[in-house]
Amino acid sequence: MSKETFRRTLKEKGSLSLKTHPSKKREGEILQVAKSPVVTMAATTPIYDAIQIMAKEGFRRIPIANPGTKALEGIITATDIIDYLGGGKKFEIIEQRFGGNFFKAINEPVRLIMVKDVVSVKVYAKVSKAIELMKEKNLGGLPVVDDRDSVKAIITERDVAHIFADRISGVKVSQIMSEKVVTALSRTTIFEAEKTMASQGFRRLPIVSDGKVIGIITSMDIIRFFGSGTVFKYLQSKTIKQVLNTLALEIATKQVSTIEPQADIGYAAKIMQDKNIGAMPVIQSGKLVGIITERDFFKLIE
Repeated sequence: MSKETFRRTLKEKGSLSLKTHPSKKREGEILQVAKSPVVTMAATTPIYDAIQIMAKEGFRRIPIANPGTKALEGIITATDIIDYLGGGKKFEIIEQRFGGNFFKAINEPVRLIMVKDVVSVKVYAKVSKAIELMKEKNLGGLPVVDDRDSVKAIITERDVAHIFADRISGVKVSQIMSEKVVTALSRTTIFEAEKTMASQGFRRLPIVSDGKVIGIITSMDIIRFFGSGTVFKYLQSKTIKQVLNTLALEIATKQVSTIEPQADIGYAAKIMQDKNIGAMPVIQSGKLVGIITERDFFKLIE
């Protein structure tokens, strides 16, 4: 089935209409897909508090809003924190400003590393507009705001992927998966995994041994790791580099959900929804041949 036939089939089924309703100055369809109410935090919130909230709630991004007006001021993501604590460009702040002292670094306010020029979408926008912006800007989520820029909700790749669950037929995983997969090895450390994520722009790395997937390490695994009490003690004692040399496999998910390239992507979306995961390695004859992520579903929408 071609992508055009696929889109026409969706329209005929009435299960997903992304371009049928013109935008109107009232709350619309986007709030039926986006998560609301949304957790926000002030720009003065310590970075470590953001880490703990993300770890506890499973959030990959938190809008930064004015405590009084709720107006959007920025956004902080798991990727920003990985960058800051793991060898990305923001890691230079820890080395240059704090002399490598991680404990001081994580007690700085989130304004230090948050993204200030936030791409957002209005409450009366169409879902297709949000998808268009996420594709164009290579973003995993957008705050949804009203005309006063007050944060009302957040829409993410996962919300979009869930639209597809059990609704697609005739499009195979192999048609939208990424074939070139950046992986980690069993001996890869957390610090090395962070550097790879920061430099490559990925939020997850399958861990392979002899071509077989033995685990998957995600940005949220690392966030939960940094949010744990054990690591906090290391941060206090300034021995964090020892912790960063922990093998990524130790904190990775080892019971990895996988899928075959011939599987229907609606089935893939359903598994990802049920397991609350953002990606699945694609396996054929026991070997890794690709990966399908939430963002890959965007390839089916124009």
